[in-house]
Amino acid sequence: MSDIATHLAVSQKVDIEGLDWELARTHGLTQQEVNSLLYFADVESQTVHYFLEVSRLKVSRDPELLTFLTMWNYEEYFHSYAITRLLTECGVKVPTASERAEEVRKNARFKAKFEDFGQGMIAWSMPKTFIGLWMFWGSLQECLTTQAYEELARNTSNPVLAELCKRIARQERRHFAYYFNQAKDKLEGQPWIQKFTRGIANLFYAPVGGGVKTDEEGARLVAELFPQDRIFEVMSYIEKRMAQLPGMEGLDCCTRWAAKIQPMLPESTRAKNVPAQFIAAA
Repeated sequence: MSDIATHLAVSQKVDIEGLDWELARTHGLTQQEVNSLLYFADVESQTVHYFLEVSRLKVSRDPELLTFLTMWNYEEYFHSYAITRLLTECGVKVPTASERAEEVRKNARFKAKFEDFGQGMIAWSMPKTFIGLWMFWGSLQECLTTQAYEELARNTSNPVLAELCKRIARQERRHFAYYFNQAKDKLEGQPWIQKFTRGIANLFYAPVGGGVKTDEEGARLVAELFPQDRIFEVMSYIEKRMAQLPGMEGLDCCTRWAAKIQPMLPESTRAKNVPAQFIAAA
C-alpha cells in the first residue's frame, strides 16, 4: 500500500460524538486553556486558505499531493470545529468555526500576504526546491503542533479536553509522518535544496499562525504551553527529529526562536536557563 493510500485508509473527521459534554462543563476550562484553544481554533480554521493558496500553484497539481492536501484540509477544519464545540459547551462565547475563520482571515496581516507572494515566486522559479521546502516546513510545523496538543492533554484536569487533544494529536502525528517522509524523499541527494531549505528555516522559523497572529501572540501561546525551561526541551526534541532529514544535522532554528522571544514573555513563563550559545539572542 502506498504512503497516501495508508493515510486515506484511516482518514476521517475527528470523532467527538462520544465525548461527555456534561463532564466537560463540570470540570470547565482554565483561562490558559481557553487562550490555547482559541489560538488553535483560529489557526486550524485557516487551513482552507493555505490549501487554496497552494492548490493554485502549478507544482501542487500532482494527484497524490492534491489527495493529501484535500484530506489534510478536511481533518484540520474539523479540529477547529471540535475545539469550538468544546469551548461553547464550557461556556466560552465564540463564533462558529466558519465565522471565526472568516473573521481571522479578514485581519490577516501583511506578513501572510507576503508569504503567499513569496511561496508563489519560489514555486514558479524553483519548483523542485519549493516542494522540498514545503514538505520540510510542513513536518516542522506539524511536529510542534502535535507536541502542543499532547502537552495540553497531559496538563489539563478536564478529562474531555484531554481526550479531544489526544484524538487530534493522533491525526496531527499522521500529518507529520506524511510531510516528514515526503521531505526525506525530496531532500535526499539534493544539496542545493537542502541548503536553501535550511537557510529559510534559519531566517524565518516561527510557529504556525504567524500570518494571522502577531509575533507576541505566537510567543506567549507557546510559552504558556511550555513555560520556562520546558520550551527549550520541546524545541530541542523537534530539532532532533528534523535532524534525521538529509542535510539537517545540527539544525537549531527552533531553539534560536525560543531564545529570541524571551524578552516578549511575562516573567512567569520566561526561561531560567537559556542555552549559553543563544544568550545574546535572548
